[in-house]
Amino acid sequence: MRNMILIAFYMLVFHLAAADEFRSKINEGYDYYGNGEYDKAADYFGKAGVLKPDKPLPNFDKGTALYKSNDFEGAAREFAAAIEKQEGKYLSDFYYNLGNSYYQAGKYKEAAGSYIESLKRNPDDTDAKHNLELSIRKEQQQQKQQENQDQKNDQQDKQQQKNDQNSQDKQQQENGDKQSQQPQKQEEKQDQEQMKAEEKEGEMTEEEAKSLLARFAEDEKEIQKELKQVKVRGGSANDW
Repeated sequence: MRNMILIAFYMLVFHLAAADEFRSKINEGYDYYGNGEYDKAADYFGKAGVLKPDKPLPNFDKGTALYKSNDFEGAAREFAAAIEKQEGKYLSDFYYNLGNSYYQAGKYKEAAGSYIESLKRNPDDTDAKHNLELSIRKEQQQQKQQENQDQKNDQQDKQQQKNDQNSQDKQQQENGDKQSQQPQKQEEKQDQEQMKAEEKEGEMTEEEAKSLLARFAEDEKEIQKELKQVKVRGGSANDW
């Protein structure tokens, strides 16, 4: 990409200008910028902007310093602010630098829009055309990646829902098995209790047993008596 433009021009103009406080802050910012101390340069450009908030220069210079510090989001904000205050001349370059900042920040759609605005004011700018093509391709790649990620997330969500449903079904089945076993055990217990009760009902008391034995004894006497009578009636077995 083309290096940041206009900064050298503004440096020359303001170094030759009268040393009022505003220009003093700007010049100090240029000194720090020239020494590679971009954070300090941005700070002095910001101080100059406080003194003359209607001037686009402090925003433009601060944007340039922030860009060199790799603060591309901050640079984009400053260039956008400079564009709002600048009219006519240099706007193509302002938009170009704004596009560069957006591009480096990964905001390719915004970068493409800025390059288009730059080309509206300077249609012959080949650098802006090249960067516009890059931004469009990057935006398409970004959209494709986002679609793939969304699809992957959707598949993961569906799989998680399926796993949750399977786990829920399994839990319900286990609960159902436990519930079905409980009535069965209850029935078995009731059957056992009924059998014991029936067995108990069939048992004799001691008095009943004695009475029954006494009856058996009387019956036995009667049977023996009858047997004796039978034996004496006949003579021998051959007589039958």
